[in-house]
Amino acid sequence: MDYVVIGRVIDTFGVRGELKVIPFAPEEIFEDLKKVYLKRVGGGYVPFKVEGVRRHKSFFLLKLKGYDSLSEAEQFKGAHLFLPEKELPERGEEEFYAYELVGMEVWTDKGRRLGKIKRVEDFGVYDMLILEDEKTMIPFVGDIVLSVDREKKKIEVREEMVPL
Repeated sequence: MDYVVIGRVIDTFGVRGELKVIPFAPEEIFEDLKKVYLKRVGGGYVPFKVEGVRRHKSFFLLKLKGYDSLSEAEQFKGAHLFLPEKELPERGEEEFYAYELVGMEVWTDKGRRLGKIKRVEDFGVYDMLILEDEKTMIPFVGDIVLSVDREKKKIEVREEMVPL
């Protein structure tokens, strides 16, 4: 089974064991979250029941069942949260999860290879494709991105719209 990272615990929140989570997945995934998985170092994925989730500014506050104090919650700082890929909501033909784009090759409509996508960052209004050189950043918007081919793992962008 393949797992997908959906967020990272950046800190605790309050004294009742809530975790401050930076989301790496669409908001709707967090809205009905019943279970998350954490990966042990050198081991497998461990399931945790979610007692509650609420929005707080640009973060989510996540409460794991059975972890009711600040001291119990501190062990999760820095942990990544995962879900099995098959449990993610279906996306439409023109919709993508960020993890699907990572590793894709980016080419211009003029046949120039720009590189592979290293990560996708949420800039609020749109996502930004960060290429492997860490210098090339391409807004993931319709005026620039012409096509995304999941099978070929290729993205075509309008060359005159990309800062080169």
